[in-house]
Amino acid sequence: MKKYLGLDIGGTFLKIAFKENETIKTDKISIKDFIEDKDKFLNFLTETVDFYKPDRVGIAVAGLVDKKSGLLTNSPNLRALEGLNIKEYLEKNLNVEVFIDNDANVAAFGEYVYGNGKGSKVLVCLTLGTGLGGGLVLDGKIFSGVSGSAMEIGHITVEKDGFPCHCGRKGCLEAYVSSYGLERIHCILTEDKKTSFEIISLLRENDKKALESFEIFTHYLSIGIMNIVHIFNPDKVLLSGGIVENFPETIDLVKSKINSLVFPLPLRDLSIDAGKLGSWSGAYGALALAESYSS
Repeated sequence: MKKYLGLDIGGTFLKIAFKENETIKTDKISIKDFIEDKDKFLNFLTETVDFYKPDRVGIAVAGLVDKKSGLLTNSPNLRALEGLNIKEYLEKNLNVEVFIDNDANVAAFGEYVYGNGKGSKVLVCLTLGTGLGGGLVLDGKIFSGVSGSAMEIGHITVEKDGFPCHCGRKGCLEAYVSSYGLERIHCILTEDKKTSFEIISLLRENDKKALESFEIFTHYLSIGIMNIVHIFNPDKVLLSGGIVENFPETIDLVKSKINSLVFPLPLRDLSIDAGKLGSWSGAYGALALAESYSS
């Protein structure tokens, strides 16, 4: 029986999903103390993979992965790892097959195989957290484009000369639809700096400014979904991430806006729901990535 290992590399934790004899075990290990040190990180990763001795490894990593070379070319949250070829390194040192992709793409695949995306023909997953990630699964396969940079939905422009984005440009969707986007909107309305979790707590208390902030937030989110729907005509859009998990009402708010924004034909076959796997979608997706190449 084959053994498969899924790894989700984030800025703080390495999340693990290991499958043997149809049984899946998960684990989470803090890597924040050495994620900035390439050598220490690679040694740790090698030891971790070697411990499980899998036949194949799938990896989700926060950043753009060059589809042709396997290089991590751009990662705002994992700057120290930029330029690394994790796939090549592990395959050379452990003689194991490794498959690697952007974490948002892999998370979407996780939802397709193990979550709320089962049976979908055209599945879009958006992760609303520190940033805004997007993944697309077409007929059971990750769509990552020619070079591996497809579905950077967070960096479509929604406002000319709008809010500055962490990518260095202005007016990106992520600058409005993310935890820092929500915090910025609320701060502009109130001149009071609060975290996204504090704003969500105020939402539950029906605070007027918090409600107004979230109205703007969901407006931009809905505009982003509208654009995706009009381009890809998905049958399912799943929303996940810390904001959705802590304020599930986000789903219904978005649905109500989408009804008046999307053309009737694509709207007819569209379902909007919450992701099932939460913060584990990347690990499960990485596991599914390893399994999908088993033939």
